[in-house]
Amino acid sequence: LLPLVNAANSPPAAAMAPIYQAALGVVAALALEASPASATLLRIVRAPPAELSSFDMGCYMEGEPSPLEKGGAKGRSYRGLVSTTVSGRTCQKWSASHPWKEASAMEPSTDAKSKVDEETEMMDWGNGLGNHNYCRNPDSSMGSPWCFTMDPNEGHKKEMCEIPKCPPHPRDFPEEAKDLKNEVEATDCECADQLYGSTVTTKDTAVALSLVDKKQHKGKKPCNCGHGR
Repeated sequence: LLPLVNAANSPPAAAMAPIYQAALGVVAALALEASPASATLLRIVRAPPAELSSFDMGCYMEGEPSPLEKGGAKGRSYRGLVSTTVSGRTCQKWSASHPWKEASAMEPSTDAKSKVDEETEMMDWGNGLGNHNYCRNPDSSMGSPWCFTMDPNEGHKKEMCEIPKCPPHPRDFPEEAKDLKNEVEATDCECADQLYGSTVTTKDTAVALSLVDKKQHKGKKPCNCGHGR
């Protein structure tokens, strides 16, 4: 189907792209006319989708993501966009029943947040299923996200997806910022020398006594001034 070219005088790949696209269309038409099985084979071996960015791919948590999350271990909390398996097979939609009816038989469950206190929430991870074919681990049956494939061969019914693990202890930047604020906030601090350079003042460098008066800050967290360093 494809034209034969001399290797020494072969045109660049970009120039050949339309020819290959046209040839693929001819193959597809012949496969559809030949038999349903041939058409299925064509869907399985078609060109892979464009490579995902690291943001779209994401990563999965091997254990529980944090003390304030549950049901997310083994990648059950994964919500990335990977839709092919380690072997390169395309994932079947979770809402579809072909070629594997077990996919549509799985009931979706939503992620749910609940209040622990005024500032803290607990996340209860659902299974992430819906009208899509992204890799998930809805029943925690595998060690990482997986999917039913479009391959009707029983040996390739379910396969794991090639998704990197997340770091075991990702930093909690909001919590770190809150801790830092508590340590260095000027009006909550007893470390006048550190904050203002000196507690010895003149009329030109005087600091309002309300800022260093311990009586007004009783019970508040003092600064870590680094004494003894």
